[in-house]
Amino acid sequence: MNHHGLKAENRSEASYRFRTPECDVRMSVQFLANASTEGFRFRDRLTDRTFCLSAKGDEDHGCLERFIGAMAIARYAFRSRRHPVVPLSLRERVQTIDNDSRMIPPPPFERVMAAEREVVSDIQAFGYNPADPQQAALPTKPIWRLLRQDLYLNSQTTAFLIVHWKHTMDLISLVDVIPGDDTEWIR
Repeated sequence: MNHHGLKAENRSEASYRFRTPECDVRMSVQFLANASTEGFRFRDRLTDRTFCLSAKGDEDHGCLERFIGAMAIARYAFRSRRHPVVPLSLRERVQTIDNDSRMIPPPPFERVMAAEREVVSDIQAFGYNPADPQQAALPTKPIWRLLRQDLYLNSQTTAFLIVHWKHTMDLISLVDVIPGDDTEWIR
């Protein structure tokens, strides 16, 4: 994914490799610190398609005009271990496990993302829309939250990967990456 008006953090992209019974997975994460952009617009590198996102992650509907905060883009590349290739979808279940006392934690949510050319990109964002008076009145002291993201392949009921994220206005960081029961690290 390319993003307009956002700068990648100086540190290198984090990368992890896993093996599941169905496929090999390469997870890479690009961190975008202190992001400020006019329009929440992205370009899919695989299809060259452009799209925008709403505050809730809806594509091309109710898109944010401005965003200030931090972002990370996790990219999951799959290589099937079965022939013929099994169609892949990635389901995420995200819940807040701790947060700044000044914030009301959002309810857990689930979303299914279909793989395009065996790749899925997941955008993590934590910030606000300065055009929204309620959001622009956020506390000046740093606010934060910790998230648990369970990731499932296709219609599996057991997560193949559990990821813990820390979100602040300045930075989104990866706290922990835990392989599921049938997932192993590839070193």
